[in-house]
Amino acid sequence: MNCSKICSAKFFVKANKLYTRISFLGISHKFYLGDFIEFYWIEKFEEYFKKNNIKQKVKKLKKGMDKISCEYIDHFMKLSEYWKGYKKNIWTKYDEETEKRTQEFLKTFKQPFSEILYINPYMMANAYGLIDLPKEVFEGINGKAVVDGGGLCGDTALLFHKYFPESSIYVFEPLSVNIEKINSFLKIDNCSNKIIPIQKGLGEKSEVVEICYGENKNMAEIIPLDSFKEFSSPLGLIKLDTEGFETAIFKGALELIKRDKPVLAIAMYHTPEDFFDLKSKIENLNLGYKFMIRRSENILPQADLVLIAY
Repeated sequence: MNCSKICSAKFFVKANKLYTRISFLGISHKFYLGDFIEFYWIEKFEEYFKKNNIKQKVKKLKKGMDKISCEYIDHFMKLSEYWKGYKKNIWTKYDEETEKRTQEFLKTFKQPFSEILYINPYMMANAYGLIDLPKEVFEGINGKAVVDGGGLCGDTALLFHKYFPESSIYVFEPLSVNIEKINSFLKIDNCSNKIIPIQKGLGEKSEVVEICYGENKNMAEIIPLDSFKEFSSPLGLIKLDTEGFETAIFKGALELIKRDKPVLAIAMYHTPEDFFDLKSKIENLNLGYKFMIRRSENILPQADLVLIAY
């Protein structure tokens, strides 16, 4: 008897998920085996892992962190064992909780400028991860200046305006195509003149460079945040999501950070140095910052992690 006609198994991938289809005596069943672990910065992290004592790095990063933050760190390290492979349970338990919060938020949320830009409801519902800040810290941002470094098309600026309506939000974005989108929705609703787009990038020093993001590129002026003198009030929040330039921008903002001790919300996943070492750099300022890690969006399980200092 031909066994292949009695029982067979076929593997297939659909929407980055791996399945097997088992057929036995003419009856077929599909089984989910895992999600593809996609992470765009694998080579940088693998090289860093080779050169450093990662156990010590992880231990130092976790020190003083809350349980949720430590779970994010452990989960990141576990997923790194499956790069370019497949794994079940790619999200943390807390991710599942925040997803429930997002679904509840969606019952009343409407995209404010759907023809111009899309706002990720997860990011809006969870306030870029800031929603877990102590209440007095979160509410204390309102009325102080907010820096949105890497403002893209203005989605995070609108988020900050929702939660901090009395704050002036300075959106630093070097690409003209994105500044045009921000200006487009501000013509429809000026957001009480609280959102201020600035076509400049942030960095450690002043320079002019070519900025590329996908198919978009242009020459851009880069300035250190410390050189910007137009803030109308003390800084309450600095958010940075700048494709790997976060540490350089941090270095160019040290005077303002020391002066105002704003909340810092910094994307930490673009480089291993940001992921493992940026917390120590902030600690070395001796400003008494506390730390936690949260997720800004829910696109990739190892990406979108934000180091929050408060």
